[in-house]
Amino acid sequence: MLDREIEKNPLFVQMDALVSPMGFRVVDVYRNDRPGGIQLHLTVFSGDHEVNTDDLAAVYNVVYPRFCVLWNTRDLELEVSSPGMQRVFRDWYEFSVFCGRLVRLYSNRWSSNIEAVIVSCDDDSVTLGDVLIVDRNEKMDELVLARDEVQKARLTYRWEEKK
Repeated sequence: MLDREIEKNPLFVQMDALVSPMGFRVVDVYRNDRPGGIQLHLTVFSGDHEVNTDDLAAVYNVVYPRFCVLWNTRDLELEVSSPGMQRVFRDWYEFSVFCGRLVRLYSNRWSSNIEAVIVSCDDDSVTLGDVLIVDRNEKMDELVLARDEVQKARLTYRWEEKK
């Protein structure tokens, strides 16, 4: 079961306040203190377009100087990335971030992999549309799964066949 912990992380709250006015959503952020300095990894997503290198550079140029000053360091190693086509979900929060995208998840209730589009999400459940229960080759228009029925999830992509 996926936890809902990232939104309680103070670093996430700071980062989200910084990049959301730029039109991005923070997917994941973590800090690693090491002897040579601080490593900061930030994953961002935009709901209205695919994140490109110009977007990543813009986020970098806003985040890097701010956290160098906040943490009083010149040894900050910042990596800004997009979630990728097949991102593995680490937190329940990601269902709300990727609303409208195709996801592949494993359901305890169905004991099967399910491919579907995320229609909506709240704290307790996710609503899926255009559902394919992979192991049974069964299709549905809509399916609602409780949070405890989802074992794992990731973004996926259906390669379209040429006709």
